[in-house]
Amino acid sequence: MREILYRMYAASLNANVWLHHRLFQLYLRHRRAELAGTDLSYLNLQGTNLRGANLRQTNLHRADLTNVNLHDADLSGADLTGARVSERQLAQAKSLAGATLPDGTIYLGHL
Repeated sequence: MREILYRMYAASLNANVWLHHRLFQLYLRHRRAELAGTDLSYLNLQGTNLRGANLRQTNLHRADLTNVNLHDADLSGADLTGARVSERQLAQAKSLAGATLPDGTIYLGHL
């Protein structure tokens, strides 16, 4: 009986985490313009659509940006240290001026 209760509890926790992740992605889609200067460090943002988002001075330290749409996003001054993001994604951004790239270097105009 104890094992069944444990499995049910674990399944409900997993469902709760999945639901909160989806709701957070939906929130980000609708609040894109107001993300400048926010702390999104260590978050799992996989698959989120941040197309055209204002991410100036945003802390994305160690965030998981796998499959995130960054097309025309403004990442000026953003901290991407240790973030999981591809060069292809960064190349689609509108601006990376002064951003700290995942390897810790400051963007100076070319990837």
